[in-house]
Amino acid sequence: MIELDAGGEEFVFENDWDTAVPITVRKKDGEDVYIEVFPTYEAEAREFEKKFSADPFSPEALAFIWEHIGLPMQARGYEDEKKFRHRWYYNYVLRSRDEVNESAIIPETVRLTRGVLRGKKNRTTFDLRRYISEEITTFVTVVDGEIVAVAAENAACSGDFDDDPECEGTTEIGVETAAGHRRRGYASSCAAALAKTLLDENIYVTYETDCDNTASRKTAERAGFKLYGRCYYYVMRKMPQD
Repeated sequence: MIELDAGGEEFVFENDWDTAVPITVRKKDGEDVYIEVFPTYEAEAREFEKKFSADPFSPEALAFIWEHIGLPMQARGYEDEKKFRHRWYYNYVLRSRDEVNESAIIPETVRLTRGVLRGKKNRTTFDLRRYISEEITTFVTVVDGEIVAVAAENAACSGDFDDDPECEGTTEIGVETAAGHRRRGYASSCAAALAKTLLDENIYVTYETDCDNTASRKTAERAGFKLYGRCYYYVMRKMPQD
């Protein structure tokens, strides 16, 4: 299936916007490939669908996107980061509280509050004070008076599960474990605790990680998340002007 992103293209090109996503490719397990693309590149997207629908994330498929969309976008003044040119993502979901691996939740993992944060050294890069002030549901793992791991709501999502009457919303979460504290199950503990809380509110929980991040995939799977698809966002940035 191909969907034309006319609004996105018009906004980017008319406003000379600094970020452009000319094509997005998704494939849920057992379903056909879904492509959202700027209308300018509709013909290229249809050729891509014809050639690579069986494996739209293969090196050959992503090289096709670079050659047929990336190079023309360069001519418009946009460039990509080469290291991300072949980076696609795994999509995970938790849709039932029964699926959460509660055995992964350790006593050191608690819901973030002002009291929990008070007097603690935050070893993660998450802005936990902002999360508290904005009432973003967040769980942290506290070890020896330091916050060493975190899982928090990242973004409200729509579309993937709208047709499920049991779903009242979908939230993507993000996780992080501070260097020196990894591979101890702290991130999985935070992710499982957060998912459990959100699912009690009938909110499905999604988790996304790039294709090369084996540790992140293990974190998701240990918490109980189930793989449901893959995706690729071709993100390009406006080139600096001389």
